[in-house]
Amino acid sequence: MTIEFWILLVLASAAGAWGGYQLRRQRKRVHKLKQSLLEINQHTHEREASYAEDKARWEQTEEKLRNFLQLMDTLMNTIPNPIYFKDAKGVYQGCNKVFAKKIVGLTRDRIVGKRPQELPDRIPADLAAAYQREEHKMADKAGFHAFESPVQCADGVRRDFLFNLAPVLDGHDKPDGSVAVLSDLTEKNRAARNRIQKERLEGVLETAGAVCHELNQPLQALSGYTELMAMQLEGHDARPYVDNLTAQIDRMRDITDKLQGVTRYETKDYAGNTRIIDIHKASEKE
Repeated sequence: MTIEFWILLVLASAAGAWGGYQLRRQRKRVHKLKQSLLEINQHTHEREASYAEDKARWEQTEEKLRNFLQLMDTLMNTIPNPIYFKDAKGVYQGCNKVFAKKIVGLTRDRIVGKRPQELPDRIPADLAAAYQREEHKMADKAGFHAFESPVQCADGVRRDFLFNLAPVLDGHDKPDGSVAVLSDLTEKNRAARNRIQKERLEGVLETAGAVCHELNQPLQALSGYTELMAMQLEGHDARPYVDNLTAQIDRMRDITDKLQGVTRYETKDYAGNTRIIDIHKASEKE
């Protein structure tokens, strides 16, 4: 064999060895790549499973939150008292149907996002300003605050309401708004006024009865004496004075008759800041 043959054989062997080496290296790379792909695939499955679990938990939490909000909405709309709540800027963030329908006269979606000052045709400016002052008092107290105030209802009638305000706190216990529950005091206040009027009337009637009882006998005596004087002074220059005296006695008798006929408590202004019983109005027939 010639030397060229051996050279070719050596080269062929070397080429085969190099090819085998490259093939083994390629196989190792492919193996490592497969391992990496398997690991990535496993991690992907683990992450997908974790994501699915997290998603399921989120959906459960969202469902619980929706159910809770639905419960709170149902609860608010079941309570017969008007209820609303505002944020720290005084903007309505929610209310129940009673407040929307009977107080403001609008649907809730037309109230939420508005301040009372932005609803002047529903909440007069003087009342909106009064409510704002009371809310500032609540903020200064940093706690529960109650006050009475008139409210213009959806029917245009102003009624007396008790406002119970409480602050709403954020996650850092800082004021973040307020919630208010209203109670209609109109009938209660009217009953209280009627009771006071009745008590005052009873006092007036007792006083009037005592005055009339004490004055009737002296008036009868005076009336008798003036009649005698009138008869004896007929044609005398003093007779006109007797007639004037008789007229004043008749006037006093008219006053006592009106006192006995008092049926309601009516007063009128007198000197200074004093008020006295208006006998004429108090005894008028309705």
